[in-house]
Amino acid sequence: MRRDSVLLLVAFAAVAAAFVGSTMVAQRAAHEVGGLAASIARDAAPGLGAIANVRGEVRRLQALISRQTAMGAAPTDKEAIDEARQTLDTHLAAFRALPTSGEEVAALNKLQADIRGFDEAVEHVIAQLASSRREDANATLLREVRPRADRAVASATTLVDLETRLAEEAAMRIERVHRRSTRFALQMDALCVVLAGVVAWLVLRAARHARQIQQAHRAILERRAEELEEFAGRVAHDVLSPLASVGLALSIAQTSGSPAQQLAAHRGSSSLRRVRGIVDALLEFARSGARPAPDEAADVRVVVNDLVEELRPQAEEVAADLRVDTVPECAVACSPGVLVVLLSNLLRNAFKYLGDSTPRIVELRVRARRSTVQFEVEDSGPGIPPELGDRVFEPYVRDRRTATKPGIGLGLATVKRLVVAHGGSVGVRRGVLGGALFWFDLPQTELVRRAETRQSVMPS
Repeated sequence: MRRDSVLLLVAFAAVAAAFVGSTMVAQRAAHEVGGLAASIARDAAPGLGAIANVRGEVRRLQALISRQTAMGAAPTDKEAIDEARQTLDTHLAAFRALPTSGEEVAALNKLQADIRGFDEAVEHVIAQLASSRREDANATLLREVRPRADRAVASATTLVDLETRLAEEAAMRIERVHRRSTRFALQMDALCVVLAGVVAWLVLRAARHARQIQQAHRAILERRAEELEEFAGRVAHDVLSPLASVGLALSIAQTSGSPAQQLAAHRGSSSLRRVRGIVDALLEFARSGARPAPDEAADVRVVVNDLVEELRPQAEEVAADLRVDTVPECAVACSPGVLVVLLSNLLRNAFKYLGDSTPRIVELRVRARRSTVQFEVEDSGPGIPPELGDRVFEPYVRDRRTATKPGIGLGLATVKRLVVAHGGSVGVRRGVLGGALFWFDLPQTELVRRAETRQSVMPS
């Protein structure tokens, strides 16, 4: 009897293992097939259409600007040219919205860079035609517009080929998974049918156990979420509360000090407000799981002016000439604190790594484009070693030539994480000053100005 019980238990265990194994394999196969089919229908096919449209719009825009150059006058088809450029941006945005692999991201970045160069060349020709410089426009068309259009089309073709190959590989994997899962299911079904009642009992018991585990796991997650909220509140209070006394002292100095002290106190108060804005923005960003609020907006001109005023003393300490181009009236889709973090990281890095170079120049440029705002920080320092390249945006990666400088290599990694999380792109190249040129762009948005009550610098 005992032996029969042992055999029965072993049989139950074998049937349960077979059934669970069959179910898991079938579910996994179905999930994999569904995912692959969805990637073809939802990602690959729309992606191919979007990139094909990008390629067509590049050629259409090239034809429009070539025809306008041949006429030798200021653009008369301005609406058609603007519409083609806007349509080009729309198709690119449609592709960026699709899920992409690392290989696709690299190809898309190259395509965007080529299209950016082509678009700038088109703007150059339009400006020359508007100035009645037909010969210059023809030369720019031959030297810049056509080669860059060819490069953009070639990059688009490469991306189309990549999408096609990925779709073919997904289809082949679907076929292999289907055959494997069907064969395994038939083998396991023969055993499972014999003791279906026993298996059903085991499944019900396993389901109850799984629900208990899930409920316990959910309770643990809820407790941890509450603890995280409490910890975040304590962090904000511990960071900001000690500065309240500093804010009070500065407020007193602003009203009772000498003119020089009042000016210094005013600058200190502005810095404290920016510290609070940075802490609030980054704390909220971290608590939201790296998902920024959809209604955030930062006035670029206000942020840049305040930040430049704050960084002037640091530029003077390193004998650097901080140059800022005229900042256009525009806004980007992030909080002011996040924009301060991005720009201050790049500018402080530029000051830090000027080395012994002469002249000592750091330039900040802001360009408002049709749907994005581009920021550039360029310096006249030694630049980034070619072997580092885009690896400078990885955590803890530093140039061995500047290893003695303070820092742990997280500034640029923070910049990239914030820019990508807010729907932008970031990069680095050698600038015309001989040093590094870091750039990033963020989506442009409308700035809604709200009437706000005046608040104290720090919470009481």
